[in-house]
Formats: sequence, C-alpha cells, structure tokens
Amino acid sequence: KTLVTNKALLAKAQATITALQAEQAANEAAAQAVIEAIATLPATITLQHEEVVQQVKVAYELLTAAQQALVTNKDMLHQAQQALVSLQTKAEQEAALQRENEAIAKGIMAEIAALPNPLTLLDAKAVQNVEQKFERLTKAQQSFVTNQDVLQAAVMAIEELQAMQQADETAAAAVEEVIAALPVVLTLEHAEDVAQAVAAFDALTAAQQ
Repeated sequence: KTLVTNKALLAKAQATITALQAEQAANEAAAQAVIEAIATLPATITLQHEEVVQQVKVAYELLTAAQQALVTNKDMLHQAQQALVSLQTKAEQEAALQRENEAIAKGIMAEIAALPNPLTLLDAKAVQNVEQKFERLTKAQQSFVTNQDVLQAAVMAIEELQAMQQADETAAAAVEEVIAALPVVLTLEHAEDVAQAVAAFDALTAAQQ
C-alpha cells in the first residue's frame, strides 16, 4: 500500500461516490414523498380539490430537476391540473352566463313592475308586449324573473276585461238588431215592439248602452 502513490485519488473517488450516493438517496426520498402525495389525489377532480392539487403542484415544483425526473407519476399531477383548469373555466363561463341571464331578467322585471295597476283595455298592448318578451326568454332567464306572477295576473286581468268587452258588444249588438227591426213608419200597433226594444235597452249596463 505504501507503494501506491495515488491512493489519495482513490480516497477522493470513494468520497465522491459516497456523496453521490447520499445525494441520490436524498433525491429519491424527496421524489418519493411527492409521488405519494400525487397518488393521494382523487381520481375525479372537482373544484373542491383546488387547494390540495395546488399543494401537490407546489411540492413538485420545489424539487430540483433531478428530483422531478424521478417522479414517476408526474403525468397524474398534470392531468389533475388540467382537469382543474377545465373546471375553473367552465365555472367562470357559467358564472358569466348567470350574470347575463340575471341582467336580462332584471330588465323584464322592471317592465313588469311598470305595468299600470289597475289595468284597463288601453293597457292590453303593453301587457302583450311584456308577455311576449318574457316568453322569448330561456327557461334559465325566466327563472330569475321573480315577479312573473304579477305578469301572469296582468295577462289574466286583460283577458277578463276583453271577455267582458266582448260580452258587452254582443249584448249591445242584440239590442241594435231589435231597434233596427222596428218599422220606419210606426203605428200604435207597434207600441209593444217599441216597449220591448226600450226594455231590452234599459236592461243593458251603462257600458253596454
């Protein structure tokens, strides 16, 4: 041994290998911890898993390049991240759509609230316009219209007024026919006919007359 002049090189080589082995062991231990963390991620990712996915992502990113290379299930982490991004994008789109639907519904609600009370037949067109706008809404948009019962009541009120007007016109038309049937030249023989016409007219309401 005393004749080996470069034994210092051997000692240095041994020390280097020992250091490399220690480094490898540390790298494998660090990588294994992340591998196990990734393995605990749920198979189906939801928005409720955002925090845990973020924690595992941070743990992975804190590894050195050499340690990351030892993480055998990194694809699972990437898939979980992609799933989470897709869910977040979808949630943001749904939230934006809901805000849009609520804004549209708010406009219809304002028009419903502006309808006169009580209603008259002069308001029929206004009620019809609001009803048509409401019917053109999607089911989702309609669900945000909280005063649609007021609109339904207004529609029913106009229908009742129109039915009453139709009945009045029918009754008035019947009396008009009785009056029109009276002879142009009257005699005492027509006294009863005139009396019947008068009675029919008097039986009408003020609106019908």
